[in-house]
Amino acid sequence: MGEEPPAIRDALDRATAAFDAPPETLSFPPTIEPTETKTAVVSLRTACRLLTACRSLREPGGYHASVIELSFAAIEHSLAAAAHSRGETLRKADSGRATAFARAGDLGLISETTAEQLKQLHRDNRRRTRTRGTAAAQHATAMFDLAVAVHTHVADTAALSHECTCEG
Repeated sequence: MGEEPPAIRDALDRATAAFDAPPETLSFPPTIEPTETKTAVVSLRTACRLLTACRSLREPGGYHASVIELSFAAIEHSLAAAAHSRGETLRKADSGRATAFARAGDLGLISETTAEQLKQLHRDNRRRTRTRGTAAAQHATAMFDLAVAVHTHVADTAALSHECTCEG
């Protein structure tokens, strides 16, 4: 394919510079520094933010595939919070979401049956809705409800509910 057009290179340079600079403003108050000792809280609050994004995307409607994708990410971050609270991790950076779900089952964060069902749901339906444009409101609602259920369970059972920043 060769060399990218200048617009891509310029935009990449600006994006890199933006992340290298301190933030000018934050969309929410910084409530925790991401340190090794607080990884569980960072993962939990990342899930909180993803669920908030799902809520806002559900309001206007039509963003069903995005809600599905963010719901899967919220599930993974919630499970990662539980794993971190036990001193464990779900996956390496280069492994996929299916690996994270399997590891959550191995760690007993969820049953192995539930882990298998999550892997299959992700494999069979997420990809199909994203690539074929077949996401519907009922798919997005069901995934969001699942993500909220997993998140609530993790926050409660990992003794992290006081760290949850979710909106009602």
